[in-house]
Amino acid sequence: MPNWVEQNLHVVGTKAELDRFIQTGFLPRKEGQFDHLLDLHRLCPLKRGEPKDTYTHDSAVVLARSRTKTQASFEMITSWDYPAEFYARLAAHWPALAFCCTVNEEMGSFGGIIVVLNGDATELVEDYAAEGYSRRTHKRDIRKALDVWGAFLTAGRDCRLMPKEPWLRRSRPFDAHFDDDGWYYFRSREAMLKFRARYGGLAALRRVDGEWRRTR
Repeated sequence: MPNWVEQNLHVVGTKAELDRFIQTGFLPRKEGQFDHLLDLHRLCPLKRGEPKDTYTHDSAVVLARSRTKTQASFEMITSWDYPAEFYARLAAHWPALAFCCTVNEEMGSFGGIIVVLNGDATELVEDYAAEGYSRRTHKRDIRKALDVWGAFLTAGRDCRLMPKEPWLRRSRPFDAHFDDDGWYYFRSREAMLKFRARYGGLAALRRVDGEWRRTR
């Protein structure tokens, strides 16, 4: 059995671009197959003459997925390693989309995050046993990158809600962003209330002067 590398990939953009990303790369399992896949070569094709093993994997196994109109997430695994070169090329092949991916090797030998935003890729995946590795520095750098991602994800979205049992639905056709803690972010209170009326939700909050406060 291989050691698995867990990756939680978030993709943010317009509905049209998200649809194109999913239609291009997501391969639902067919009869007789066990897994859904994300095809890395279809999403970021190699240039003519590049070695076929430029990516460490041809595809990732998708264990779970969810989406709104403006964001999708894929919980995935690959064996032994993660496809670093694939993530490095996302900005070039999908310039209208933003990406954030957490990476964790199941035995705890390496991990970190990758953020692709406004055409720039920040790769903060580290080997924990490498000479000179500093956990404190690594955590600080990850926190800075996550702060940038969080600011992007919630910009102009000053209302948030935590849906009841969010895992029960794979798709919610709303203009909403979401984070790994289960919060969904909306552009207006009216949009949030429409979402809650359809799916239920807990702790409706509104951001006022930089602080989240309860709202009805």
